[in-house]
Amino acid sequence: MLDQKQIIEITVAIIGSLIVGWLIKKLVLPFLYKLTHKTKWKSDDLVVESIGHWVIFWFFLGACYYILPILVTAFSIGNKRSIFLENLLGSFLIFSISWVVARVVAGTIQFHSKQDGSEIPSSSILGNIIKVIIYCLGFILILQTFNIAITPLVTALGVGGLAVALALQPTLSNLFSGLQIIASGKINNGDFVQLENGQKGFVRDITWRNTTIETGQNNIIIVPNSKMADSIVENFFLVNKELTFHVVVRVSYDSDLEKVEKISIDTAKQVLQKFEGGIKDFTPVVLFYNFGEIGIDLKIFLKVKEYADQFMITSEFIKALQMKYKSEGIIIPFPSRTVFLNKIP
Repeated sequence: MLDQKQIIEITVAIIGSLIVGWLIKKLVLPFLYKLTHKTKWKSDDLVVESIGHWVIFWFFLGACYYILPILVTAFSIGNKRSIFLENLLGSFLIFSISWVVARVVAGTIQFHSKQDGSEIPSSSILGNIIKVIIYCLGFILILQTFNIAITPLVTALGVGGLAVALALQPTLSNLFSGLQIIASGKINNGDFVQLENGQKGFVRDITWRNTTIETGQNNIIIVPNSKMADSIVENFFLVNKELTFHVVVRVSYDSDLEKVEKISIDTAKQVLQKFEGGIKDFTPVVLFYNFGEIGIDLKIFLKVKEYADQFMITSEFIKALQMKYKSEGIIIPFPSRTVFLNKIP
């Protein structure tokens, strides 16, 4: 049984560890976070933040290690049970460290990908794979702590894994297709893509099973990774986010085409300069391409920063061009038909 001195010692150890852990979390770690926040390497911020989740628990775990011999002596706990309790405390420590390492490594990959200009969705497929690997290593260390043989377990998992792989062929196909998509670097998180069926949107995530695409109407398209890898996909952001597009206009046959070209180019330049999303130094191009039924057709080419910017620029350009044509006497012809009426005798 515990005597009064041992009870006081245990109480002081537990309460003291909690107080010291709380003080470090509230006073020391915020100071360290301010220092690391000033550095260019962003992973140190994640290290400090991750440690903050466990610092109180680690101090409490240290107190448990300290009082364990006292409890063993006081309650005459056998050697095997004392070793088991010690290993149990060690397993808690290994798990918490594995959690911190997994979070830091996954976050480091995400920070590194953003610096390279290609956002790898590490919070999903890559991040989860990395976390699973680290957790498996931590689990193996825990088994070794309890002196459990790993070789028979690995053999059993290998045989069972073969059976599971045969049963989960579609799932594994999506998993490896997702890894292939990410490894190729052709489709990244945040890219604007168009599928071969005409659907368009921003890639929001690549998970272990599917790729999610957000459309302009805030709807989500869910595409299995295996189909995504085998289909034809147009990526508007892969080489350059800037987009050149054209607006089709028709003028009457009586129009002075040189004047039409000059006014159209000047108006396009003004719109690109005035509104956000337009490429300021781009020189618009006018091409006449067809003698239509009621007028001459032309295409006016403009350039914007991203795919979505073309819609607002097109709207503003049409309004400005229609007003400019009207003030300069350039006619945009209405569709017309000649109808002959024959009198029936």
